[in-house]
Amino acid sequence: MQGSLRVKSVLSAIKSFVSDNKKVIICATIIFALGITVGVISAFGAVGDDGFERVARADMEFSSAKVFFVSLLALLGCYVVFLLSGINAKTIFLIVIPFFALGFVTGEYSVALIARYETTGLLNLLLIYLPFFLCTFCCFVLCAVIAAAPDCACCKTGLKPSFVQTVKVFGANVAIAFVLFIIIGAIFKVIVVSLY
Repeated sequence: MQGSLRVKSVLSAIKSFVSDNKKVIICATIIFALGITVGVISAFGAVGDDGFERVARADMEFSSAKVFFVSLLALLGCYVVFLLSGINAKTIFLIVIPFFALGFVTGEYSVALIARYETTGLLNLLLIYLPFFLCTFCCFVLCAVIAAAPDCACCKTGLKPSFVQTVKVFGANVAIAFVLFIIIGAIFKVIVVSLY
């Protein structure tokens, strides 16, 4: 009984969040989809007429720690952009950059994992990379809503609430990356993706 009440309250909170922030979610989804399209086109354009070179399993580079730390640096850059976009109304346009970058990497990595690494790449895409990209997209939507909300300085610390909330979302995103790349990656082995 108590479990079903929790589920209902969570679903209600999600519905209310989506209805309150439809414009931000729709714009973020469009920019993300545009980034995916450009990433796919870029991946095919990078290899030219020769096509993708298949990689044998023995030649694949696996490193969950390397992928985790590279993704950590990329996430750090994106969250810094979110913090900068929340400074005032003149910098809010910067919100577009992380969504486009995430979409671009999603498109490029998806093509490379399927075309170059075949079955192992598809397994990596479905179990590790795609969940990471989708969870990161959800975290980015939260940050976009936080950055677009009116803000005032906190009396005790002098920090803006949006700064604190963005850092919390960043921490959650890093935890998700850790679980996917390090813990699940230890089971399935994470491919270090390259187009060439």
